[in-house]
Amino acid sequence: MATDVDTNIETESFPIDLLLVGLLGLWQLAATQGYIGQSPARVLLGLGAVLIAPGYALTALLFPRGSSETDGSFGNWERRISTGERFVLAVGSSVCIVPLLGLGVVLVSSSGTTGPYQLSIGVTTALLTIAATIRRLRVPSDERFSPLRWVTTARSRASLPPTASVSMLHILLVIGLLLSGTGIGYAAISTERGEQFTEFALVTESNNGESTASEYPSQIALGSSRTVQVTIGNHEGQDLNYTVVVVAQRIKNGNVLATARIDRFRSRVVAGETLERPHEMSPTLVGDGIRVSYLLYRGEAPVESNPRPENAYRRTHIWVNVTSG
Repeated sequence: MATDVDTNIETESFPIDLLLVGLLGLWQLAATQGYIGQSPARVLLGLGAVLIAPGYALTALLFPRGSSETDGSFGNWERRISTGERFVLAVGSSVCIVPLLGLGVVLVSSSGTTGPYQLSIGVTTALLTIAATIRRLRVPSDERFSPLRWVTTARSRASLPPTASVSMLHILLVIGLLLSGTGIGYAAISTERGEQFTEFALVTESNNGESTASEYPSQIALGSSRTVQVTIGNHEGQDLNYTVVVVAQRIKNGNVLATARIDRFRSRVVAGETLERPHEMSPTLVGDGIRVSYLLYRGEAPVESNPRPENAYRRTHIWVNVTSG
């Protein structure tokens, strides 16, 4: 028959720490897929997901039993470590795991973005957390490590006279690991790897069937069209939605006399990939030296302020003569 003591043991041994670590791993996966927006909280959670979570899950897998606070050393052959040692091992293991995952991604992936790197951290954390939870649950409930039980024990010890001081070596080790790991963690969660930019260009098909950034159409009859190839290369480190607005402008002495919108279309480009999309260019202004501009925007194009070369994220243009017939 279960007693109140048995109930308390089961409650205190609930792996709430592994639940939080697992949630950090899932958060990392959601952030990798673009479901988490940019915010100061994202940086803090990202550092925790990289600097602590994977190493903590590995430490929990290796040491499923409760703390052994008597000797305070790592040389415990019963797979029991103190809570302080558990934290040190968590940070130290993360400092080792994260660069190794990065090296593995570099070897197997040709992508120049951090997406696969961050994904591997989230997946590793989730798998280690599942394995650690299973292993801890196999340990008798009164022997399992539990942060709730540790808090209760620490609170009771706080009311007693101090018997020993915390090892200065442990404190210095934790500080050193945090300082070195923070740099690694920030590099891992950062979306930058080199310069971020979007490549935007117009190409045409030459006589031998190859794409070339020349041989653009120089004369078009009103009502007819010529095909150009719009190229969008996403090197921003994340999947993005782009909007392209095509406008024709009559210009004289550097002044814009008339503007007519020709077309508008949207495209989603995966990080590290290049989209090539044919477009039928059909200017609606008649005259010599009509500038046809292709304006690229990240996300939506501005609505209140008319799309124009001055407010575009990227732009390119060609000059054509548009005849009346």
